[in-house]
Amino acid sequence: MMEWFDMGKYDFYVWTSIGVFAVAMLADYVSVRNRAKHIKRQIKAKNRRKQS
Repeated sequence: MMEWFDMGKYDFYVWTSIGVFAVAMLADYVSVRNRAKHIKRQIKAKNRRKQS
């Protein structure tokens, strides 16, 4: 199992790129989730204004 984690002299670059990828995916998920919440709030506010 440990052989799978050993990348030889390239392990720093490989694990760094995996880490950067994971952080980028997390940031993308958070960004999309926040944008969806914002859009839902805008739609609710617009509907409330139309009903008034």
